[in-house]
Amino acid sequence: MDLIDRYLAAVRRHLPRNLQDDVIQELTDNLRSEAEEREQEAGRALNADEQSALLKKHGHPWLMASRYLPQQQLIGPALFPYYRQTLILVLFWIVLPITLIGGALSAIYSDNPGQAWAQALGAAWNGAIYATGIVTLVFAVLERERVRFTALDKWDPSWLPTAATGRPVPRGESVAGLAFGLTFLLWWLGLIHVPQITSWGGQPVRFVAAAIWTTMYYPILISLLASIAIYLVDLVRPWRSITVSLIDLAIGVYNVVIVAMVLRAGHFVEVIGDPTHADVLTRAASFINASVEWTFIVLGAVFILDMLYEVWLMTHTSKSARVISSLA
Repeated sequence: MDLIDRYLAAVRRHLPRNLQDDVIQELTDNLRSEAEEREQEAGRALNADEQSALLKKHGHPWLMASRYLPQQQLIGPALFPYYRQTLILVLFWIVLPITLIGGALSAIYSDNPGQAWAQALGAAWNGAIYATGIVTLVFAVLERERVRFTALDKWDPSWLPTAATGRPVPRGESVAGLAFGLTFLLWWLGLIHVPQITSWGGQPVRFVAAAIWTTMYYPILISLLASIAIYLVDLVRPWRSITVSLIDLAIGVYNVVIVAMVLRAGHFVEVIGDPTHADVLTRAASFINASVEWTFIVLGAVFILDMLYEVWLMTHTSKSARVISSLA
């Protein structure tokens, strides 16, 4: 058996039974015709090296057989846009923010911040691999079952925003804000916990929240829910209308009032421990309360700057809309 016969036999092994005879017959005719042409040019039969060169040009038997198989796709073009967006959402706007927030919280309360970050990054890597595998598996099953999404088939071009109805909102900004808001909400509701500091200066201590946090529990909860609602609206409808901007400004004013009320209390945490170390406890309480106070001062400034920026964007968008309308 010459090399061509051995090549054809190898290709046959990689083909399904229903295709073997037809494909091998077609491939035999092609290879034999090409070999005969070369033999006529050389004036003699092809030797083993020349047959090998001829077959190498056509590729490995497995690759040759694959060219005759029906086209196969793990995820077809109809589902691929949904797959791509889902994968981006899961990896960059769920796995990554949770890793950053969780890693930061672990590092703050850990005796070894470097180790805490290393563990967080390791968990993120594993989470990304698992998430990619699960999303790919789900869409591969949907492709195999020939499931088709029709939700976007019903869109109406009249829904598209005009320059007069709003300004685009970056989707990444909405998802990042939503991830942070949901994480903080879960912590505020007590559904997730962070490690507790049980010592200060080598002495056992207990930290007790001041009465202001009981007073402000529901106002802060309302603020979180309202902010999350705005992020959800921006995510579903990624352009800001005047109405949504005004609601966002109202939430900003509400947040500034909360900050003012918290700062007015002036006392946020009680540090309780061994009375024989009263000096250490007093210094710890002073440091922590000062840190909380400055945190809320900065937070209030951020809220005010964010409101001013929102007003500037509203004004800028309105001017742009008037210019476009005049040109039209």
